[in-house]
Amino acid sequence: MEFKECSMSQSGILLNLQKGLDSEIRAYEVCKELLGVVADADDKKVIEKIMKDEAEHIKITKDLIAVTKSFYVA
Repeated sequence: MEFKECSMSQSGILLNLQKGLDSEIRAYEVCKELLGVVADADDKKVIEKIMKDEAEHIKITKDLIAVTKSFYVA
């Protein structure tokens, strides 16, 4: 992947955070889909744990995006 600007610029950081957020959301969604097809209770517990972690990652990433938008000093 090629960036047209410095990744340490506000827009570069926001781009990277947004891509990360998209990935975290997709991971959460995939886990949610898996819960519907996995029969083993232990496997479901693992998937639920991963979903809990992904939900926390989503929150953290959204917070980082908000901080970057509000307090970034160029």
